[in-house]
Amino acid sequence: MGALLLGLGLGTGGCASSSDGPAAPFLPSDTISVAETDRDSALAVLTSMKRTAFDSAFAALDAYSTTREVRTEQLTPAGSVSATRTLTVRYPPAPARGTIQARDSSGAFRQGGLLSSLAARGAPTARPENVAPQALSDPPAYVAPRTREAFRYALQTDTGPGGRPVEVVRVQARSNGPGRDQGVRFARLTLLRDTHELIALTVVRAERSLLFWEDSRLTVRLRPAPDDAAWLPALVRFRARVDVPFRAPRQFHTVSRYTEYAR
Repeated sequence: MGALLLGLGLGTGGCASSSDGPAAPFLPSDTISVAETDRDSALAVLTSMKRTAFDSAFAALDAYSTTREVRTEQLTPAGSVSATRTLTVRYPPAPARGTIQARDSSGAFRQGGLLSSLAARGAPTARPENVAPQALSDPPAYVAPRTREAFRYALQTDTGPGGRPVEVVRVQARSNGPGRDQGVRFARLTLLRDTHELIALTVVRAERSLLFWEDSRLTVRLRPAPDDAAWLPALVRFRARVDVPFRAPRQFHTVSRYTEYAR
């Protein structure tokens, strides 16, 4: 997860190293709590996955105008909100910068560390950063044949944007054996059933080192463009908590929503 934090300007890094298997406080409610019954089917969907739409979504939005609403929250160690910042920016097609339509804040953000880096990164009107390549490694450990035994798998069908049939694969690291050393503790991937394109991803990570503990959950969701010529970002949600020795835990939550796309 260190690569993603670095890409977001949060300046941390590290790898999972706990021999007991790191706990993951940001696990969603739909974890895999029963024995696997569709492992082979889930793996077949994952191995057929295409990621062109996912990897190119942020580049594709350059051809459209869009409104981005960003809300960043500073959280207490208990998880309650202590400060917020909101920003609404309207972007024309690239390469032009956006125009601020609204901004607000409440509470006092702590100076230094993750939150200051997040708040200070780039100009508020700069074009959105592409987080997709850092959100999904190539290939992820739960797809690579040599590390599949570290995970459990589940598969279900559902309906996606615009009523499109999708397949949803859930992956969870095992609590023992090779699963103990996996930084990715859970992933939920949504793929179009007809083209196998990835259009949504949630990934939960728990990484441990001697210098810090880092827990995070990232969600990226795409939506079809108004002219159906591409898949575009719809939502990026990121929550992280970093514990450093001799300092209070730092925790934040940021959500970007993309609406009002037009040519």
